[in-house]
Parts: sequence; structure tokens; C-alpha cells
Amino acid sequence: MKLGNDPASALALSALERAVLREAARRLGADGAGLAMQTAAARITGRTHSGVGFVTRLQVPETVLPLAAPLVARIRAVHASHPMLPEPVEFVLQVRDGRLASIEAFSPVGQWPADEAAFRVTGAATSA
Repeated sequence: MKLGNDPASALALSALERAVLREAARRLGADGAGLAMQTAAARITGRTHSGVGFVTRLQVPETVLPLAAPLVARIRAVHASHPMLPEPVEFVLQVRDGRLASIEAFSPVGQWPADEAAFRVTGAATSA
């Protein structure tokens, strides 16, 4: 179980975070390109582990176009399953002023598994 903050040397998007962001963009259909562009340009400013999940804080440069409010309203939570957990974990993307600001991940039923490679992001229908 990880607790506390990651050191600066560990501040890169994980494979799991990238998969979650790809799924969130995919669900937006053609409108997901803006979220994908923000993801590519984002810089991680911090990551804190709670034992049951984590929060990764992001900063998107001002040179990248902000997401329009109607598009932001369509962004939904992404879920992932893990063989060590009886229920899926949830990822919530926070957007401030049209820019991706954080990824919050949490397990509602137990400690966050150490083996993140075993997570499988679950697909869902494109939101309207």
C-alpha cells in the first residue's frame, strides 16, 4: 500500500492513467480530440496516494485550447477492474476553466492493489 506523495522523479502518467484518459476521450467520440490534446500536453504537478487510491494533479499549458463547458459536462467517470478487488475502481477527471486539472482514483471496497498492470479499464457506451 502506498501512502503520501510521489517524488518529482516519479511524476509521469502511468500506463493506467493513460488508459483511463484514452477511454474518457473515446467516450466523447469526435469531440474527444480536445481532451486527447490536453492529455498529451499536460504536466504532472503532484500525485498523492491515500491507500485506497490516488490523486494526480495536472497542469495544461495556456497554449492548448480549453474544453468548452458543454463538452466538460459530458465527461463521465471511468471504471477499471482488478482481480484482487470484488468491485471496480473509479476514476474521476476534474476540469477547471476548461483544462484538465486532476485524475482522482479510488477503490470503494479495499486497498489499492500494488500491481497496477492487472487493472483493465472497462468500456462503456459513448455519452450523449
